[in-house]
Order: sequence, then structure tokens, then C-alpha cells
Amino acid sequence: MSPLFKTHFLLSLCSGMALLGGAEAKASARPNHLLPQYQALGQATASASASQLSTLSATAAAAETATPATASSSGTAASAQTPTLLRSALMAKSLASSLTPYVPTRPPGGLDAATGVPALWQDATIGQIGAMADGSVQQSDKGAPNGVAALDANGAMTAPVSGDLSTATAKIGASGAVGRPLAERFADQLNAKDFGLALDGKTDDTAALQAAKNAAASGAVIQLPAGKLALTALPTGSTPNLWQANGTLQADGGPLTTLGTDVLESTLEGGKYFARGQTAADMAPVLRKDLDVTHAGGTAGFVMNLEKGNCTIPSVGAALNDYVWCHSTVLNSAAFGGGQHVAQASLAQRPANALADGKGSRSQIWAGYDETRDDTGQPSNIAGSLVGREIDVYANADDPNNWRIGLQLQIAGADSAGTPGRVGKGIALGNNDSTSAYGIMIDAAGRFDTAGIDLSRSTPVNNAPVLNIGANRNLAFSDDHKPHFQFDSAAYALRYWYDTTPLFSVGMNGDVTTAIANPGSGMAWTLGGQALIGVNLTSLSAPEAMRFGTGQALSWEPTAVVQTRFADGKLTDQVAAGVARTLDTQGNETIPGAAHNSQTVVSLSQPTAAAFVAQGTAAIGLDTTGLTAPDALRMAEGQHVSWEQTATVQTRFASGILQDTWGGTALRSLDQSGNETLTGSNLNSGMTTSMNNGSASAITLNGTAGIGINLSGLTTPQAVRLGSGQTVAWEPTGVITTGYTSTGLRDTNGSTTLRQLDTAGNETLSGALTPAGGIRLPTFSRAAIKGMSNLPIGTTLYDADDDTPAIYTSAGWKLAALTAMP
Repeated sequence: MSPLFKTHFLLSLCSGMALLGGAEAKASARPNHLLPQYQALGQATASASASQLSTLSATAAAAETATPATASSSGTAASAQTPTLLRSALMAKSLASSLTPYVPTRPPGGLDAATGVPALWQDATIGQIGAMADGSVQQSDKGAPNGVAALDANGAMTAPVSGDLSTATAKIGASGAVGRPLAERFADQLNAKDFGLALDGKTDDTAALQAAKNAAASGAVIQLPAGKLALTALPTGSTPNLWQANGTLQADGGPLTTLGTDVLESTLEGGKYFARGQTAADMAPVLRKDLDVTHAGGTAGFVMNLEKGNCTIPSVGAALNDYVWCHSTVLNSAAFGGGQHVAQASLAQRPANALADGKGSRSQIWAGYDETRDDTGQPSNIAGSLVGREIDVYANADDPNNWRIGLQLQIAGADSAGTPGRVGKGIALGNNDSTSAYGIMIDAAGRFDTAGIDLSRSTPVNNAPVLNIGANRNLAFSDDHKPHFQFDSAAYALRYWYDTTPLFSVGMNGDVTTAIANPGSGMAWTLGGQALIGVNLTSLSAPEAMRFGTGQALSWEPTAVVQTRFADGKLTDQVAAGVARTLDTQGNETIPGAAHNSQTVVSLSQPTAAAFVAQGTAAIGLDTTGLTAPDALRMAEGQHVSWEQTATVQTRFASGILQDTWGGTALRSLDQSGNETLTGSNLNSGMTTSMNNGSASAITLNGTAGIGINLSGLTTPQAVRLGSGQTVAWEPTGVITTGYTSTGLRDTNGSTTLRQLDTAGNETLSGALTPAGGIRLPTFSRAAIKGMSNLPIGTTLYDADDDTPAIYTSAGWKLAALTAMP
């Protein structure tokens, strides 16, 4: 304790001793040392000499610190000061009846107990010392009216004040901060409690909430403390505000999710929650985030995000059946009209002036990016499923306007006034490495009733293909992938396969090759429907219009009863199972020949055009030598084969008769009994093939089939038409042929004519006529025979009147002399 306060303490003690018999002191106001009683004390003290004051000071200090033993040993010095101390004690006692002694508090860093009074106040009087003590803080001042604030056990101050503090100022501890009135600081953010909000769940808070909104500026934040909000109406107003609910609930304890048209921010269910329960026209979004990238430089590969959400699901982070969606957007709409409502939209835009700085091409921008990773290195049946992105469309009833679209990819130019825009690939599926592969690139596993893939409304440009599968790749037609198409880049041919067997191919020059592996019931080629011409080869510049293998037959009617074939060195015509006509390699004709099935069927409904037209240059028009089928070509009842391009010369089977005609006139007929009558075409095309390959056949049939070419289902008068000079080869080497030239219809062996039929119906044979059932001459009356003139010498008829043959000679008709058969 400092000497100054020691003196103060001793004076008070002396006064107390003088008033020991008085009543207990009553608490009073803070003592005023300038009152008369203290001034008197100061005057009495002032009369003492400076040495006495010094001695008094020293004695007081000794008395304060001395123990009883110490006091006894220093009795002489103490007794010298007894009168003065007694007077002080008596005076202090007289004052004690009205004043309570106090112990002045010493402020931290204040007077030191060892400081002597003379050293501090060399010329100070007791009154001056009292005046100085009058400014000190006393124990009775703490927490008292007009006193000072007390400190608690932790050194914190509790201000025992109340009332309006709006004019008080405060400032934060940051460097450079300035003080502001508390009212201004509290007005930075409104609190609905300041407007009388009860939040007890019973009192109607409607008026208080509305008052808070009325006081808030547009866009201002209004805080809602924790509690239960009882409302009879939601706050209204045209200016938007943001309400921050910190644990605020509805009166029934439910979560607060809406406050009119304003945005509500709350900690609903422990997470940040933004909501707007009602809307007005042209409102701003509930939450908007903007990021302007203005800096230059940075670490290469760093990704700057406006928003980034990370969700980690460890093996023990969620239950087995939990559904955890890292980001979810839900839009419920029952609106009508022409507007658009989008659950989620992304726009990445390169502005029109992006190239104005001259720094070259711009960085790649993506409107959206989805990546799903499986870093386990395990197959999916072990690691689990994985979906890059799933798009689901749920709806009922039909979609006549095609408005329901699972995935729409719209490509358009940015400016319709500019040059046409172009996207390199509409949808690109690829791999980021050279080892991984898709199971199926595109799997359309759903029901459809219009088309699986519809490109009918697309517009190819520059002859772009609508489908490009690439060379040596398969286009399959079943789950087992066995029937498929493939383009063979080495042979530059399109092939149709079944499993590993090529069945049909089309070469780069139009040549067609078919391989058949169905000997029981299949047909190499079947045309069904209606056409003017079944197979039209008139525009094909090939010496052989059609080629057959040895033993193969050309059927002339649907049942394949009537056939023509080359076998065993002979060209034979058959009706039923019997041989109707045979022509050997020497030109000898023997007259007294069928099977049916179909492998390939073509149905036509174009009665004015040919079913098949072959054009170009080829060694053989139609080659079936590699086809093991009894019928190389089959035609329906009444259909014909035209032997030249005008269809004037024809062969047909109709009404039970195989007939050759010229210009509609029957020139040669063969009935079911093998009887031949010698006595007669149109042109158009239903299917045309242009050939420019003089070394290959127009059509080649390989394999085994019941019928080589079946035209029995085709209702056209001409089954096959040949060009002038073209022939039908009846065996693989093309030696035995039938064709039409300027001299007529010819059967040949190599270059040797075996049989010829001219335009007048005259038949010339290089060999002998050997009918198995004999020769039956045409029968006429005598008058009819005699009316015939200018006939070829040797014409033989049967005179019915004379019952004998008649022969036309240079001298006219002569009757043959007959004798009876022994």
C-alpha cells in the first residue's frame, strides 16, 4: 500500500477508534473528503510540522505491518507519537457515527505500497490528499447507481444499465475501423423480433411480420430467430426480401417452408434450404450464382467452378438400400400454353466477339459433362452396375404429334443470316483407349410401331449415306448374328452370309452371285407378282443370256411338269415324267419330259414392267451352272420366253401345249404326248440391271435348289426375254445353246446350227427327225392342199380325202404310193 493511502487508512482508523461506542455505521454515499469534518481533520493535521507528518507516516506504516512482537519491541518510538495518534483516533471516532470507513481500491499499475507520501506529495496537505482520494474508485461504488461497473470472477464486465443505447457508439477492433452509433449497426440487418415478434406459437405474429417487411428495403434480409411462428396471413408487398429463418418453426412444430412471394432461407432438416411458396410475374430466380473469370495465367489443368459439390459414399457410409443422389432437380408442372418449363438447363456460349482479340481458336466449351467411373478394375458382375446417364420419359396414351421425345438433339446455325453451320458428328460413341470395348454400341430394347430408326425426313448432302457400317463389318438380322450382310473390301463385293457361308453377293460391276445350300426344297430365284416381263435380258450385251448346268432344267409352267434341260449330251424337252423332245449334239431331235419348289421368291405388282432386266456386257446373261437344282428356270402357265428384244419370237406353255410363236403366230407347238406342231412378242422392264463386266455372268446361281429360276408365281406373258443374238446355254461349257439371230431361232452345238426355225415357221434340222411315237403329218382336205402354193420343195401333208400323204414337188402336189403292211 502506498504512503498516501496508508495515511488515508490511519486517519480513518483513528476516527473509528474515537467512536467505538457509537452505533454501527449505516451505508452511505461515496464519502466526500472536502466536507467540513474532513477539512477540519486536514487543518489539524496541517498544524503539525513536516517532520511530524513524516514521523506519522512512518509510524503508520510500522503499525500496519508490525506483528505484536514487533510492536512491543518498538514501544519507545510508538509512545512518542501517542498524543497525535490519540487525537486522530478520537476525531475518527466522532466521525464514525455518520460515516462508514472504506478501503479505497488501488487501480492496476497505480501507487506502490512502498512509495512515501513526501516523495509523491512533498507540499500536499491532508485536504489535498483527500481531494485526490475523492477521485478514486471505492468498493461501495461497484455496481451502485452513479457508480462503476463491477467485474465478475472471470474479469468480464456486467453493465448494470438499461434504456435507449441507440446513441452509444462502438467500433470493431480491426485496424482502420471507425466507431458508429449502435442504432446504425443494428439497422444493418433487420430482425423481426425488433417489431414485436412473439414466436411462442400462440400469439399472432402476423402484424409483427408484416411490419418487419414494410420497414425493409427491396432486397433486404430479415432475420427470424428460433421459435414457433403463429400466422393468420402471410406477409405481402411488391418489394422482394430474403427471410433468414434460424430454427424457426410453424405453430404446430412443422418446418417453415414458405413466406409468400419472398425467398425463405432456413436450416430445414439441418441443411441449407431456399424456397419460394408463391410466385409473381417476372420474378428473379430463387438462387442465382455468378462468376466472372477475369484473371490471366494460373496452373495448367486447374478447373475453376462456379459451384462444386462432392459426395463421398464409402462402403460403410450408407445403408445397402439407401438411394444417394449428389444433386437432384425436380420440376412439377401442370401448366398450359405455349411456354417451356425445363427441369434443368445448361448453356455454354461462345460470344460473337470471342475472336476479336486475334489470339486464335478458342478453348473447347461443353454445355454439359457427365462422367461415371469405376476404379475397382473388376468386371461389372463383381463391382456393380454403372450408368453414364439415364433419361426416362413416363406418360400414357398415344403420341399422335410426336411431342414426347426421349432425347432430342437439335443442330442449327447460330445466325440464320450467316453461312450454314455444320456439326461433324450428331452422336459420337468412342473409346478413350485402344483395349476397352462396348458390349453393344446402341441397344434399342423397346417396343416401337413406326420405325426402329427413321431417317426418312433427313436430307443427305453430297450423296452422304444414311447408314455407313464400314468395310468388312457385318450388318446382322437376328440375335445369333448368323444371317448378315458384309462388304468385302478385297473383292469389292456386297455379300449376304448365313453364319460362315456366303449365299449372295453383288460385285462392283453389278455381277450377282448366289450360293444355295438347300437341295431339298429351296429355289435359287423366285419372282412373284405381276410384271410384263419376268426376266428381261434384252439390254445385256452377253452372248449367253442364261446358262444352265448339266442336267438342270428350264421349267415352263408352275408345276415344273414341262421342262427343257441338257443332260447326257442331249437337250430334252419334258412333259410330266416322259421325255417329249430330245436334241443331241449332232442336231438329231427325238420327241417324246419335270420338279418344282422355291428358294427365293420375289413378289411384283407392276404389270407394265419386266421383273428382271439385265443390261451391260457379260459373258453369260444368266448362269445357273453352279446350281444343283433340277429346274434352272420355271415359268407359270401362259408365260413365255422372248428370244430377242422386241419379244416377237417367244416360247411359252399354255393350255397343255409348249409353243414357239412369232409375232403372235404359233410357229411350233408341243403337246403333252410329245406331238410337235410347227406353225409365233412385247417389251418393258420392271427391274433393270446395268452390266459393264464382260468377263462375268449377270446372275450366277451356285449351290443346291429344287428350281434354278422360278417364275411360276409371276402373272406376265413373257417369263424371260433375250436380246437378238443371245443364246440360252444348256450345259456348263455353253456349247449347246438356243438363241435368236437374224436367220431365226436356232439350236446350236458350238458354232454348228442343229435346228433352225425361221419367221415363216419353217424348221430346219441338221440331223434326222426321230420321234419316239412316230410322225403325224398335218391333215388337210384335198381342196385345201391344192390351194397351197409356193411352198418349200418337200413339204409333206396328209390328204384326208385320199387317205394318203401328199408331197409338194417342183411339179406340184404328188400323192405318195402306199402299200398294205404285211
